[in-house]
Amino acid sequence: MTQPASTSRPLVVGYDGSDGAEKAVRWAAAAAAHAGAPLVVLHAADRIQYAHDAGVGIWDPTKALESSRKAAEAGARIAREQASGLEATARGSLLGPRQALDEASAGAAGVVVGTRGLGRVRSTLLGATAYGVTGHARCPVTVVPSSARLPGPDAPVVVGVDGSVSAERAAESGAQQAAAWGARLHLMTCWKKADKDPWGIDPAGFDSEEDAARAFEEAALKIADEAKSRVVEQHPDLEVTTSAPSGRADEALLDASSEAGLLVVGTRGGGGWLSSEHGSTSRNLLHLSKVAVQIVP
Repeated sequence: MTQPASTSRPLVVGYDGSDGAEKAVRWAAAAAAHAGAPLVVLHAADRIQYAHDAGVGIWDPTKALESSRKAAEAGARIAREQASGLEATARGSLLGPRQALDEASAGAAGVVVGTRGLGRVRSTLLGATAYGVTGHARCPVTVVPSSARLPGPDAPVVVGVDGSVSAERAAESGAQQAAAWGARLHLMTCWKKADKDPWGIDPAGFDSEEDAARAFEEAALKIADEAKSRVVEQHPDLEVTTSAPSGRADEALLDASSEAGLLVVGTRGGGGWLSSEHGSTSRNLLHLSKVAVQIVP
């Protein structure tokens, strides 16, 4: 999504003519305009699917590429309509959507896709190969649902942090987003309660469940506050708040999304956000969030 420290790199948005893709294009156009970055609207013709639909003997790569570029140009017009003065260019590709987005991510500030497409982009990001893009893209990938709102003064950017290097990158990306949108940045660290074991014994090292809960909450708040200190050092004018809710990471973020404009998480967590639990955490966020979700590599 919007993102770069260097605005010379474009934001890339996938477009296939669907309502979901139009939502993603409008969202990406606003993001690019706020960041002062150019926008590239990408349509993937998908050579294999094209040949299957048209017949192998009818395959004409030149015509297919031109058709793909024209489809992308329709999306670029929507982007220019959304953000007057925006530099929006169209790009066609003969690759499949995942491969095209992966390739584009190498030189992009970020990649944006919608959640309701005509089949290609949606299945790429939200189907069996969901992590083909979010796991291999070389820049942040933002998934924009049809209900997404734009970040702003009343819609903060919420970032999940857990002390990992990946979370630090997510916090920095979130800070850039918040600064670009004029939004508050909220850093959240989740922690899990330690219950008595099956024999009624308190958590190891603690006199009671309550003592364990206090210790875990304090540790989580420390992680969030340390992340805040790093962000404020780089972005002194940014409003930054923190919290440390207990419970599942995905549920905590989804709760926060009721008032947020953007959720941001890293691809590799230290235990709470995106480590072994992340498979289900990020999948739930991508499928259930009503606001845009950014995955930061």
